[in-house]
Parts: sequence; C-alpha cells; structure tokens
Amino acid sequence: MIPVRKIRGSVEKSSTDNVRIMTTGRIELGPTGRTVAANVKRLREARGLTLRALSAELKERGRPLSADALNKIENGAQADGRAVRRVDVDDLVALSAALGVGPLALLLPVDTEANDTIGVTGTAPVSSLSAWQWGIGEGPIELPKERGTAAAGRALYAATSHYRLHGLPHWLVELKDEQHDDHSRLITAQYERERQEKEPGGADG
Repeated sequence: MIPVRKIRGSVEKSSTDNVRIMTTGRIELGPTGRTVAANVKRLREARGLTLRALSAELKERGRPLSADALNKIENGAQADGRAVRRVDVDDLVALSAALGVGPLALLLPVDTEANDTIGVTGTAPVSSLSAWQWGIGEGPIELPKERGTAAAGRALYAATSHYRLHGLPHWLVELKDEQHDDHSRLITAQYERERQEKEPGGADG
C-alpha cells in the first residue's frame, strides 16, 4: 500500500503546480473587465488619489488591495500584455464605495453617447443607452429583435415581466410604478390646463 502521507504530498504538489500554471498565463479580460480597469483609473485620478492613497482607503474599508495590485487592475485597460489583475465582485463593490460612485460607474463606460455601441460581457454589442437602462433597472439588456407582430409583442412582454419579477425587489417595482403614475397624472393635468386655456372663454379669454 502507498502511505497516506505520500498520497497527500502528491495531491498537494499537483494542486500547487496547477495553480502555478493557471496564474502564469496571460489573463484575458472581456469587454466589461477592460471597462472596469479603465474606470478605476479614471475615477481614481478624478478624486486626485495616488495608487498608495487608494490602497490605504481600501484597507480602512476592510478590503485591502496593495498599490501594485491596483496598478495591475488598471493595466487591464491596455492591450499590451502587461501584468493584469482581475477584479472580483468584492473588489468591485469596495472600489466603487471608496471612489464615491455606484458599481455601474465601474461596470459600464460613461464617456459615450446614448447611441454608441459598446461591449458588455455575455451579450452582443448593444447601445450605451440599452446597457445603462438595463443597469439602472429599467428593463432587460436584450429584447426580441422582431417587431410589429403579435408574437414579438408577447416575447417583449415576457422578457420585461421576467426582468421586473426576478431582477428587482418588489418594493422597488412598486415605487417605480407609483412614480410613473404620479408623472402620468402631472402630464395629464398639464395637458388639460393648456387645453382649457386655448378654448374660447378659457383662462386667456
């Protein structure tokens, strides 16, 4: 029989070798990873922070990242093969808090126009408007391409309903509906006032 100690040592060596092989290769970032990298640098510079200052801020928030790690994160915006570090979800949330913005300001590009086409990991290229509306809870990022038919209408309704039911807390859906109703009432009241003013004997008569 093979001693347990020898088996354990073999497994540990194999695991270590695999980790080394996986981490020494070039990390390929997707479009969202590159956007996050560029936004970290943009926001850090906008706040006048050095890499060391941002590192200290993150340490105080309980998510320590060294200045070197932050530099490697920002390197992800470049395509020249320099050392790159991925941003995991805890990093992203801590960075957004430290940089004084919401997570979307890291995840999506801000230096775009509404109709500019952008890359978002896991989707076909979409407009900046579609991506931001998706991010702020307005609706799904991908909608049925076919329009003008009953089937397309049902597909659109199903996609939107799924997004509202499973992608947002119920209280936010209710709040958004209330705000929409209030806005609709204001628009209706304004239209009615303008109509009355234009009629003979109205406010201007």
